[in-house]
Amino acid sequence: MNAATPSLRPGVASRDQNCGGIMHTRTIGVVLAVGCTLALAACNGRDDKVVTKANNPTIIDKSVTEPPGGAVSPTVAAPAGQATTAPTSAKPSAPPAAKVGDTLSLTNTKGVPVDVTLVKLVDPAASSNQYLKPKAGNRYVAVQWKIVNSGDQPITDTPNYGSHLIDADGQQFSSTYSETSAGPAFPSSVSIPPGGSRLGFVTYEVPTDSKITTIQLQISMMSTNTGQWNV
Repeated sequence: MNAATPSLRPGVASRDQNCGGIMHTRTIGVVLAVGCTLALAACNGRDDKVVTKANNPTIIDKSVTEPPGGAVSPTVAAPAGQATTAPTSAKPSAPPAAKVGDTLSLTNTKGVPVDVTLVKLVDPAASSNQYLKPKAGNRYVAVQWKIVNSGDQPITDTPNYGSHLIDADGQQFSSTYSETSAGPAFPSSVSIPPGGSRLGFVTYEVPTDSKITTIQLQISMMSTNTGQWNV
């Protein structure tokens, strides 16, 4: 005789039903977590671009010159049996990477265009406060930045928080609150109207034996490009 199948009490789900519900819930949780991770990665500048091309005049290729009078020399056929060599012109060289004194065009979080110039580099820089010195084994480096608002709405961006020095070993150094005798400090809080600009020094503390090779600036925390200058 077949044994009767045990019945479940009302309101009590079977183990398989519970497991199915749990697996379904976990699947939804995983999908949501992946979606949030991708969204966060996008917001954190996963597609960031490093801008190194300075706003310099276009480089004109003068490797091929015209004959006197501006006339173009006619093509002369080679004698029978001899191959002809087509004249070649050198490709224009790529614009050099930005350096001290150059201006880079960046955008802030809201997409407002901002022209940033690394005006001057003072290395080492002396502290302007007799009571505030770099730690033993360190030195101050001062960078003079100029920020120009090239957009049509005010900006509050400064180089105090998103700029870094990078040395030959790949070590990265952020700015400090110290000021130096290099010149007036860049304000930590600004409101730059369209067409306006701000100028000032930002101080960084680095090891005495570090050789600074690169300076980077992301004008806003969530902007999608970073300016880079070689020094």
